[in-house]
Amino acid sequence: MRPALLALVVCACDGAPPTPPAQAAGPPRADVTFTDVTVRQYRASQLRVVATAPRVELMRGSNDFTAADAGVRLVRSGVTVLAQRVSGNGAAQVATGFDGVLFLGNDGTVGRTERATYDRALGPDGAGLSDAGVSIEHPRFHLDAAAFYADFAEQRVEFESPVTRTKE
Repeated sequence: MRPALLALVVCACDGAPPTPPAQAAGPPRADVTFTDVTVRQYRASQLRVVATAPRVELMRGSNDFTAADAGVRLVRSGVTVLAQRVSGNGAAQVATGFDGVLFLGNDGTVGRTERATYDRALGPDGAGLSDAGVSIEHPRFHLDAAAFYADFAEQRVEFESPVTRTKE
């Protein structure tokens, strides 16, 4: 037997796993990529939520996903939420919008925060929350707060340390 071949056989049989080749640093690649995504959620025959994104990437093993320029329309309340970047987990039903989240109400209300999270486990219809500060423009007032918590089942929003100024 040639020495090089003998060394290869000895190395392969010594029980130690082979050293994998070095991989490039960075986030893992998505298992599945969807384009021009629209998801509709119903309760019985009633349309409840419409979510859209030009691109969604999914990691099948973990159910983690990412999206950019995503939008969600809460049909019952007439609220639309837009986020530049979203990451979450489909199995846990949690999603966080980053890099600027915009809330558009059906009464002319516009809300802004740097980051907001939806967590389905926080109530019958889930809840939205942020501790990144929030600014709300309403036709009759302006509100700044350190944080908010929105209970979707109750259609109620609570603000932490709110400062409100009425408009003339």
